[in-house]
Amino acid sequence: MSNIRVAKRYASALMALTGEAKNPEAIAGDLLDVQSAIRSSKELRTLLASPVVSKEKKKSVFAEIFKKNIGDSVQQYLASMVEKGRGDILPETLVQYFLLRDDQLGIVSVDVRSAVEFSLLQEKTLTKQLEGITMKKVRVSFSLDKMLKGGFVAKVGDTMLDGSVRRQLELLRSRLKDGADSMVQN
Repeated sequence: MSNIRVAKRYASALMALTGEAKNPEAIAGDLLDVQSAIRSSKELRTLLASPVVSKEKKKSVFAEIFKKNIGDSVQQYLASMVEKGRGDILPETLVQYFLLRDDQLGIVSVDVRSAVEFSLLQEKTLTKQLEGITMKKVRVSFSLDKMLKGGFVAKVGDTMLDGSVRRQLELLRSRLKDGADSMVQN
């Protein structure tokens, strides 16, 4: 079974655990802290993936790192992942967990790449338009892409909304070609 499929199963179990908790937002916040720590530390990712490091050592490192920052239920979950030999899929499990959580909350993530930096008003306007298109609450991350000559490209899941100058020129070229072809046929 692929790691992503296994991670999805563990993420589903984590969603169930979170749903039963008294304060699911606190657990989600703790998990976000863990995810952030793993993403920012190559050593921590290496530790999780290493078959050489004992489970006890991994659990003690996690306990030491997170003892003041996260609650007991998340610490127990991390310890159980390590105990089951699934520390290597913990980063992907957290990714899958937050995807499930966003889906449950009706939130969709959108990546917007633009040629120039958006103003605050432009960001708000685009966010509202994207919420209208998706019919969900939108979490937008904006970034600059120097390869774009103008406009922007928004990625919503597997869907690409291309408002770049290059794409607009391609559409114009296609329309002109179609128009010229229809004139030749007449």
